[in-house]
Amino acid sequence: METLAIPLPANLPPDVCTEITKRACYCDAAIVKSRYRQDSNCLEIDLQGPGASGDVAAKLEHLIGKMQVERLAVTPKILRERSFESGAFSAKAYEELVEQGGLWVSGQGTVGRSGAFMGLLNRLDGLLERLAAREFQAVSQSYNSLVPSDWLRRAGYFASFPHSVTFAVHLKEDFEAIERFGQRHRQGEDPVFEDVGEIAPPEYCLSPAVCYHTYGALMGQSLPAGTVSAFTAHGRCFRYESKNLTGLDRLWEFSMREIVWLGVRDEVLAARERAINVIWRLVELLDLSARLETACDPFFASDFPSLRFFQLANDLKYELKVDISPDVSIACASFNYHERFFGTRFEIGAGDGEPAHTGCAAFGLERLLYACVCQHGLKRAVELVENAAERL
Repeated sequence: METLAIPLPANLPPDVCTEITKRACYCDAAIVKSRYRQDSNCLEIDLQGPGASGDVAAKLEHLIGKMQVERLAVTPKILRERSFESGAFSAKAYEELVEQGGLWVSGQGTVGRSGAFMGLLNRLDGLLERLAAREFQAVSQSYNSLVPSDWLRRAGYFASFPHSVTFAVHLKEDFEAIERFGQRHRQGEDPVFEDVGEIAPPEYCLSPAVCYHTYGALMGQSLPAGTVSAFTAHGRCFRYESKNLTGLDRLWEFSMREIVWLGVRDEVLAARERAINVIWRLVELLDLSARLETACDPFFASDFPSLRFFQLANDLKYELKVDISPDVSIACASFNYHERFFGTRFEIGAGDGEPAHTGCAAFGLERLLYACVCQHGLKRAVELVENAAERL
């Protein structure tokens, strides 16, 4: 194992250093782990195997150059914050869920769910679905895990988040090629492709978020004027995060509940604000140490500086950050306003002749429950979720 230390430019905001650390794992397959050392302001990289440090260092320098932020004055701001009553974190929350809660690891970034943990997931999701119906008269829908590649293209996903895409592929319709592929795997070998030409261009991907299905389902339609149309759905979502895939705080496949609003600007923003107020009440009932702050999406290198500035400067994204230890927090929910971006890309009208404004609230269910267990332990987390379900 070899370790590299790459100096970071002075005065980079902490959130940018964190994002650079996450993106570093995509730079080279030899990278095992990346860390941000705040005391020395450097990126620390563990490498597997000798002789790769020179090439990897050059790639990392290129990444840092792409993600440097010149407009340093715009940084995330905290809008709400609270501490939890006990103030003591569980150091073995993950182990407790595995031993007592019905959680097991099935592969990189994937877990199985049963028992208490599955019950908590269902209880929390049911609560959020009920709140969506009560507060916004949201129409419940059910979507596929597969999402058309064309919808992600329209949404700009391939340009802004190429590192996260999970393609759903199949062998090209070619008798000889399929025969050769089958022959190569007669002994149960891992899948091997002779070249990318064996695979048909992907018509579908595994969905990275629930809301793309909502926009796709409404494509080309005009919504009723003078009101907000609201929809809600639960889905399994998929985001590849390389070596960052660890535990429950960063899964490749995870459960998401979303509420999506479409309409005119002021009403969509009012719906988002109402959702924040309701969910903050849930945070209080779960007695979570958490904060609501402005944030930006995890854009890849080239898009990051300009889009980070645009989102932070215009308060387009808020994240609910929940503590899982005294010095580590994870984003468990987001409240987003997209202006007319999706209304334009998917040709959805607001009923006034203009493209619809859109917004959404998205909840990472495993993360939220994991944070609750980190702060309270499994037994108390069950009690708190039940209490919240009864009182909200």
